[in-house]
Amino acid sequence: MPETHDRSSWPNQRDPQSGSPGPRLDTQLSYRYGVPLIYVSGELDHHTVAALRTVIKQELGDETQALLLDVSQLTYMDSGGLSLMFETMATLHDRGWFGIVSPNPGVRRLVELTGLADRPGFRIFPDFKSVPAAVAELQNQ
Repeated sequence: MPETHDRSSWPNQRDPQSGSPGPRLDTQLSYRYGVPLIYVSGELDHHTVAALRTVIKQELGDETQALLLDVSQLTYMDSGGLSLMFETMATLHDRGWFGIVSPNPGVRRLVELTGLADRPGFRIFPDFKSVPAAVAELQNQ
């Protein structure tokens, strides 16, 4: 059953100056092609990264070979999100890969500029069409 983690329920997530709710990050966990798939929407920054880190850590078991993030609804990402992507890739590097699906031009540019896109343990999928072949290749190794 999909899980949804709504950042608005996390404590201390208000803007200190205005008192209004801070950035929002929603996640939903699913499984597609035999690998964990986390749908991410909203803003992934240093305020919201802990929520996604928790979901990712729950899915990174010893047998996990690949993990996908659908970032098509991600509206903003800063160094906190990039750091988490590097961490996740490093965790899976010896046994598989970490991939993002449908990044917007801003997210794609960030992962390219930082060199993350060039790492062997990282994959960028423009859409879901190319994911099954990559998963099959991994499972046939």
